[in-house]
Amino acid sequence: MMKTPFRMLTLATVGSCLIAVAPFSASAETVTAVPISAPIYDIAVPISAPVDETIVPISAPISTENAQPATITTKLIEEKTDLVDAKLSIPVISGLQDKAYEAKLNSEIEKQATDTLDELKKLAEEDKQFAAENDYPFHTYEMIVEYEVKADGGQDAGGVFSMTTSTYTYMGGAHGGTFEAGYNVLNGTEATAITLEQALGAGGLAKADSAVRYAIKQDPERFYPDVLDTFNGVTEENQQFYIENGIVQLVFQQYDLAPYAGGIIIVPVTEEATAGPTITINASQLAAGPNGSKLVPLRQTAEALGFKVTWNNKTHSAEVVRGAQWTQVTVGKNSYTFNRVAPFELDAAPSLVKGSVYVPLAFFDQVLKLSVSTAKDTIVITG
Repeated sequence: MMKTPFRMLTLATVGSCLIAVAPFSASAETVTAVPISAPIYDIAVPISAPVDETIVPISAPISTENAQPATITTKLIEEKTDLVDAKLSIPVISGLQDKAYEAKLNSEIEKQATDTLDELKKLAEEDKQFAAENDYPFHTYEMIVEYEVKADGGQDAGGVFSMTTSTYTYMGGAHGGTFEAGYNVLNGTEATAITLEQALGAGGLAKADSAVRYAIKQDPERFYPDVLDTFNGVTEENQQFYIENGIVQLVFQQYDLAPYAGGIIIVPVTEEATAGPTITINASQLAAGPNGSKLVPLRQTAEALGFKVTWNNKTHSAEVVRGAQWTQVTVGKNSYTFNRVAPFELDAAPSLVKGSVYVPLAFFDQVLKLSVSTAKDTIVITG
């Protein structure tokens, strides 16, 4: 979901030149990374970031046993004219084991910053000319780039180097916009970018979705009122993130999940946040299906787990949606799909019991991919 006015979309486009979303490789032509308001390191400062080993470990096929903490110095680029007022604090990384990767990364970070500034100056010049032709005041454009190291790439950080950058741009109007992105690198003899799925581990994207829903429920006033219905889930392609103290932190830009006042939203993917909602069902709430199968009330159970259930009386079907998760069941039809994959059968078809739709217990496990545990008299569903 993206609720972004045109003006902010323009700003994000400019900012994304500096902090792209594509993982960096030593042979790549461009780098994608970040902006976040952060302290600037004017001298080489090793950053200590011990890893919390209780959180999802990062897959590390490349040896990091000789990894030492990286150091960061700042290259300051300033420009102040009648068109732009810019202050770019460009991080210069040293101490990674893979010197070719390090050199390419540093070069691309600086190039993207200066390319973004050049683009902003071009837009400012066009805007100033248009303002003169149409007799309205022109306001100097602004650009600020800052960075922050989240994990230093040394042994205490598990060989993980993680850094964010923030790019703030102002092009007139009530306020400017900030775009934040992350660089995440495994500091091995051959450095490699850490993908979100690698950082989260098996089933990590589903855990990330749970963490977002958890954050929304913890502070609903910060988010769009309908965000639980419109959130389409975390994807590898579009999600910015960084790693701090061993915890993956998801970065959502302005307007992604909340109005401007909500700011950039950081969602930690912790065990508490990823546990997901839970419902306990007693034996008295179940109905008997064919061949001794257990049928569970669909609406009561699914809505307790954060799904939206919509009944279609004409087709005798129910649509079940939670973010990017979608499925539909039809009474009397033993055919199930998940996110529009090929249909398959379970041990029973959906049934109407006293006016309510019941589905087999396996629906929550095999279709909705939730955790189901059973005891003698109760069933617990989590996810």
